[in-house]
Amino acid sequence: MNGAAGSNARDPERVADVGHDPSRHADLQALVLDASTTLISANPDELDTKLRWTLSSVATGLDAEFAAVYGDVAAGDDGAGDGPDGAEFELVNSWSRDGGDVAAADREAGVGPLVARVRDEGVVRLPRLSDDEAPPECARLREAGVESVLAVPVVMDWELWGVLAFAGPRPRHRWDDHEVVLVRSLADMIADSLARVERERRLAAQNRRLEEFASVVTHDLRNPLNVALGSIDLAEETGDPEHFRRARRAADRMDGIIDNVLGLARAGRDIGDTAPVALDRVALVAWDAIDAGAASLDVDDPGRYDADEDRLVDVFSNLFRNAVEHGGDDVRVTVGRRRDGDGFYVADDGAGFSADPDAIFDRGESGDAGGTGIGLTIVRQVVEAHGWAVEAGESAAGGARFDAVVDA
Repeated sequence: MNGAAGSNARDPERVADVGHDPSRHADLQALVLDASTTLISANPDELDTKLRWTLSSVATGLDAEFAAVYGDVAAGDDGAGDGPDGAEFELVNSWSRDGGDVAAADREAGVGPLVARVRDEGVVRLPRLSDDEAPPECARLREAGVESVLAVPVVMDWELWGVLAFAGPRPRHRWDDHEVVLVRSLADMIADSLARVERERRLAAQNRRLEEFASVVTHDLRNPLNVALGSIDLAEETGDPEHFRRARRAADRMDGIIDNVLGLARAGRDIGDTAPVALDRVALVAWDAIDAGAASLDVDDPGRYDADEDRLVDVFSNLFRNAVEHGGDDVRVTVGRRRDGDGFYVADDGAGFSADPDAIFDRGESGDAGGTGIGLTIVRQVVEAHGWAVEAGESAAGGARFDAVVDA
């Protein structure tokens, strides 16, 4: 049975048989084909606009006044997230004939609860919402003047990722099978287009990181390499051991740059599995991994957060190294919880920032002629990969302070 049960004895002028018409079938098929071609050709910065046009075009062919795509936006191009539940889906894109007035908002609120049914039913066909046996969640839709709804799954990597829904102003005898087949084909094309665009965005980000690596290799490594080669030549000519020591320092400098570049490459990848992590333990592990010299560390209950522990070690290691390198041999570093409890901080009592704190996370902004400026870029990328934000400012002791703001 299609949709909700109800009497067939209806006024034929009120109950439209909009789907059972060969010419409309051909027109709808042409619209879906045209829409699919449009989506295939969409660049990342065009997809939202072209998807909205697609919804408008196909909705018109279905005699619908509202169309929407709901999805698990956190899943990206990796398929579904932590369980396909309609309450977790977010509105990705929509079109309304009236351009987004209150009635359109009511339709959105009404269609939203229906997407949970797609998980169990696959396709939800509701041709006559005014029937007595129509689902109770349709009340908002009926108040907004909607009489028929068709909702189909949007699938990525064989998992339910979202829902494509159309809502119409007139009751129907039924949603025909050919309409469902065409709309499901459109849903597949939408899924493919969203996944493709996300892959293209990630590829563009990877290309930008490759350009950063090329810059480091061609610029940052060239100077210490020239110093090392020149020092070796002088050592061979004079036998003065100071030239060997200078060459050794240059080699150490190159080794540090290589480590930083590898860290930047790792920071550019997505984080792995997350789990509750005690930051006091992570901070101690990171402190042991650096050459702290005479510097000291205080850890004051920074809290627990869902995170990729290995990547957080990278964050703390780079912040600690930054404090030791710029704060002096006896710098005191403190790790604690933010006053509002919405994150944690790393602060020191060193000299503070010699560069603009707003630009300190940009590659190359090390504030030190001997630095690469990569370490804080790694911090920003890892923190943001967790969905958090990072801020830089002055500590209570006049040194540097870095805050990771965690959105609870």
